Amino acid sequence: MNTAQIAIATFVFILLSVFWRLLNQRSAGSAAATRPRPAPSMPRACNQADVRQLLHQMSESMRARLHDAGMALELKLPADPLPVLLDRSGMQEVIAHIVELACRTMMAGSTLHVLGRLDGTQAVVNFMDCAPGTDEPRLARCFDAASAQRARPRGDCESIASVALCAQIVGEHRGRIYAAPSPLGRLGITLRLPLQGLGARAAPVRL
Repeated sequence: MNTAQIAIATFVFILLSVFWRLLNQRSAGSAAATRPRPAPSMPRACNQADVRQLLHQMSESMRARLHDAGMALELKLPADPLPVLLDRSGMQEVIAHIVELACRTMMAGSTLHVLGRLDGTQAVVNFMDCAPGTDEPRLARCFDAASAQRARPRGDCESIASVALCAQIVGEHRGRIYAAPSPLGRLGITLRLPLQGLGARAAPVRL
């Protein structure tokens, strides 16, 4: 083999090597593009807050929205603070969704009872509907049904989306939201959030 033939063979070998490397890179890129990517984590900026203050601040807007739907609001809160770590806008969104769910499901003339309380190391808020002449807990049953259908959406998609968003936001606060009997004996929506330390009960709280 003369020098010219050796040069041509070397050139062809280099071209084939480059082509093979590019082909492997493209295949790897395609596989990465089709691989499902995890949802980006969006940590919430949580500050120490008193759940009572948040509910008091939202009471007028809650009352006005329920009044438009022919319903009333009864708010009962403890004398002692309920200090938690929360993202104020996120928790406002949760409460607003519950009120909207109440307006869509409760009977006209009903009252939405909101009860704040301390339960061990948790701040608890119960949302219960009371309708004249009936003990049917429409709000809790609708919440429970929408929660059960989150994996297979059907029926009232708006309620399912609201419940899913509430569960997501509350979960980001290391809390829980679910349908359960309240201390008043009625089935309602229970929202639980961890207290911000035992010492936080005696400390001043702010929003």
